[in-house]
Parts: sequence; structure tokens; C-alpha cells
Amino acid sequence: MRPFLFLLAFVVAVSVNAQQSANDFYDAGSAKLAVNEYAAAIPLFSKCIEISPYYYEAYVDRGRCQFALGKKDLALVDYNLALEKKKDYSAAFFHRAIYYQDAGKTKEAIADMTQVIALKPKNYEAFKLRASWYTALGNTDAAMADYNKMLELKPDDPTALIERGKIYLNKDMQEQAFNDFSKVLDKDPGYGEAYFWRGTLLEKVERFPVAVEDYTDAIKNNYQSEDVFRRRYKLCMDLHQYETAVDDLTTLINRFAPKEAMLWNYRGLCFAALEKYDTAIVNYNKAVMFDRNLEEAYINRADSKVALNKDASALTDYNKIINLNPKNGYAWEGRGIYYFKKKNYAMALEDLDKAIKYNPTGRAYFYRGALKDATGDKKGSCEDLQKAVDLKYEGAEEAQKRACGGPAGGF
Repeated sequence: MRPFLFLLAFVVAVSVNAQQSANDFYDAGSAKLAVNEYAAAIPLFSKCIEISPYYYEAYVDRGRCQFALGKKDLALVDYNLALEKKKDYSAAFFHRAIYYQDAGKTKEAIADMTQVIALKPKNYEAFKLRASWYTALGNTDAAMADYNKMLELKPDDPTALIERGKIYLNKDMQEQAFNDFSKVLDKDPGYGEAYFWRGTLLEKVERFPVAVEDYTDAIKNNYQSEDVFRRRYKLCMDLHQYETAVDDLTTLINRFAPKEAMLWNYRGLCFAALEKYDTAIVNYNKAVMFDRNLEEAYINRADSKVALNKDASALTDYNKIINLNPKNGYAWEGRGIYYFKKKNYAMALEDLDKAIKYNPTGRAYFYRGALKDATGDKKGSCEDLQKAVDLKYEGAEEAQKRACGGPAGGF
């Protein structure tokens, strides 16, 4: 009997020492994993598994290291081995879900994360990831349910509020979206992303000045995505806030898209609106350098040249545009006005006729009316000036009264 007891004690001691040794290797591997020394951690986890093949935590953490090193198929093998050892191990489901999502298998990822939630109903990160994956699949109702659950676990959580607000925004539930974004800001007035999304909402409902204010607060609070600068400069141009638009366009050019021709073109327009025509022309030059077929930039450059009394140079741009696109009404209009000012009425009339054919603006009718008045066609002049009035061209109504109001009329 005593030899048997001795043998039993020996077996237990060996087993305990082996487990202790496995724990030591696991702890050493975990320490390496914690400081991102993945390659160093793998052999330590492998030694742990060699000593204790049912050490399921070691399989998962070795898989995490493999995944971080780009050996993702080996990671999947380890996650599956962990689940063979312990079928309800939530960490294995969690990390296998991340593997599946990375591999583009979103449905499989959601299935595994659902297992995590079934095992750990208060796992905030699991709800957060599953919600984002539901959103990626377009299942916004399921995503909404997960964000609601996140808010049960962490009331006033800014991530859940913003993501839920974005879903409300896409569903045109503006009041609910506004409330979610504002709730974040009530709690933390320096949360830049919430300003951005509330600004997006305000822009959508056409409250443009306050949208600009929110975009500005987003930028001040370090939410400086490309999108926020693009949105703000467009609104600022519409609101004639050209200095701010120039700042945003400069940021976009310097930080995000230095060769995007339209950004140079729009910055040129802002400088022109500020009557800085030489600087505007510099920007238009850059625009056509990056896109030699950008008709709008040639038009705008010609307009700035005209403002600087460089009409002959502007004529070159009008000719260039007409060669690019013979149906560009603005080019015919600009060249027609050039010829009108030079009193070359025949060529001016031909160009203004084409301008009105392709793009009947108030300005084109106004100048053709003036031309007809100068050449004695009073009836034709009055008809064109009335068209200019109808199109609300500035100065057209007064000119129409002078030219057509009575026998003493005329420009």
C-alpha cells in the first residue's frame, strides 16, 4: 500500500510541476505579447502548449501573434485548436471573428461575435465590432440594436451615440440624429467628431451658416479629415466667406491633393472674388497645368484677365476653350463681349448668337441687346434686354428702360 501512495504522490508532483512550468512559459509569452514582441512570444506559447496541450489560452495568444505578423492562416489554425480544447472559449470566437472580418468574410465574423455575446452578454467590444459589421452589410436595424445595447452598458458612450446618430442621419431621422450628436457635445464640448457629424446634418437640412460653425468647431477640436475641409470650403464659397474658403483650399492642396486641378481652380475663384486677380491667375495657371482640358479654369482665368484689362490675353483663353469644346457658351459669350468692346459688331453678334444657343445667360442677352441697339435694331435690342431682365441680370432693367422706354431711349 505504501509504494502505491508514493507513486501517486510522485505523479501528482510531476503533474503540478509541469503545469507550473507551462504557466511560467505562458506568463513569459504574455509579457512579450503585451509589448508587441510577437516573434519572441510565439516560441514561449509553443513551449507552454508542448508541456500542456490543453492550454487553450496559449493557442489563442499564439494565434494573435501569428495574425499580427501577417501569418493569418496559422492564426486561424490556432483559434480552431483552442475551440477544440474548449468549445465555449469566448476569446477564441472573438479573435477568429476578427480573422474572418479581415478576410472579407463578414457573415462568418458576425456569427462568431454572436457566440461571444451569447457567452459574455456584457462584452462591450463585441457589440461594438458586431455593430460596425452589421453596418457594413447594410443591416442598420441590427447595428442600431447593438448600439442601443452599448449604451445600456456604457450610458452616454460617445462612440455609440455618434454611430447611432449616423444611422439616424442616413434614415432621415434628423431630430434623433441631432440629439445623439448634441448629447456627446453636452458631455464633452471638445469632441471634434461630434461637431463634424452634426454639421453634416445641418448642411443636409440646409442650415448652412450653423453647419459652417460646427465644421469650424470640429477643426478647432482636432477633427481634421479631408471631408470636413471639403465641406466647409464649398459652403463658405456659397456664403461668400472667401477668406475661410481660401484657408480650407490651401489645406486641401498642401495636405491631401496637391495635384487636384479643381482645388486650384476654386481657390482662384476665391481670390478673384476678393479682387486679387493676379493671385487668382496664378491659381488658374496651376489648374490648367494639372488638367489641360479644364474648360472652367480657362474661363475663370480669362475673366480675371479682363478684370485686369488684359483683354487680348483673355482672347487667347476664349479661343483655347472653343477649340476644346465648340459648344461652351461661356467662351462664345466672353469672346463676343471682347469683340463688342472693340466695336467689331459683326464678329461679336456671331459669337453672342452662339453663346445664347449653347448657354442663354442674362449677360449674353444683355450684350447682344446692347449690340443691336448700337447697330440700330431697336426691336431686337428691346427683346434681348427683356430676356436679360427676366434672367435677373444686374443692370438689365435700367438699361431696358433707357433703351426701350420711349423715343429718347438708348444706351
